[in-house]
Amino acid sequence: MKKKNLLAVLGTALLVSFTLTSCQNDSESDEVQSIDPSILSKLNSLGFDTSDTFEDTFNGKTGYVVERDIFLTKEDIANLSTTKNLDGHDINEKHYSTNNLVSAPRVVNVYMDVEFNSTMQAAFDDALNRYNSLGLDLTFQRATSEGADIDILAEKLKRAPGGFVILGRSAGFPDANGDPATPIVLNSDIYNPRRGGIPADAATVIAHEIGHAIGFRHTDYFDRSFSCGQGGDEGDAGVGAVYIPGTPAGPENGSWMLACSNGTDRPFTSGDVTALQTLY
Repeated sequence: MKKKNLLAVLGTALLVSFTLTSCQNDSESDEVQSIDPSILSKLNSLGFDTSDTFEDTFNGKTGYVVERDIFLTKEDIANLSTTKNLDGHDINEKHYSTNNLVSAPRVVNVYMDVEFNSTMQAAFDDALNRYNSLGLDLTFQRATSEGADIDILAEKLKRAPGGFVILGRSAGFPDANGDPATPIVLNSDIYNPRRGGIPADAATVIAHEIGHAIGFRHTDYFDRSFSCGQGGDEGDAGVGAVYIPGTPAGPENGSWMLACSNGTDRPFTSGDVTALQTLY
């Protein structure tokens, strides 16, 4: 997810902040490395906008960050299918999931690094409570040690080209075995475990990355400019873009799964609740 002040995939989905927030606009940017043309060609064939693709490392792996909130290794890219799956619906309809979902009913254990301060721990509890209050077939439970179904860790995340600051990054979408993606990393430059002044969107960013981990695409994946002010269609991305029945047509202001954050807290909208209760 990126932050519009200037908010995910067999690889990794990120939340950037855009107030120009999933990323925050900054005049500084890291050096952009050249990308293997064959990698760009495959990503383009999957429907990705590769204009701001860059190479990075995540969870000890080297890969590529696409559209600021998706991390893919070369192996991930090679395994992605170019088969489109829009379920026959107009791309302006709102909520979409990946082909793979988490097997349910199930208790999902989520670990929040103990180094995060009390404000971030409270935001984490808030994010889990938002899911648990809906009576879903997935119950989210705080784990006491790393190695849970989903780990949430802190790491300084590299800026995307153009100075976009990534707020969070998820290791992707559920796998074929029905397990959620892990880990989630929150940008320590923004959500520093040892400092105060935590942004108001902390609970939303956490809930957003968990959303990717259990199979939700961005609600404006077909036109990221809706929440980010720029960007285009993220495409099928080889993981599916399955319309969730009963969700409203057109992108919705305030959805927790918008690609970019505006820096404010965004509890679930009625459309978000419908999407979650339909899938789980």
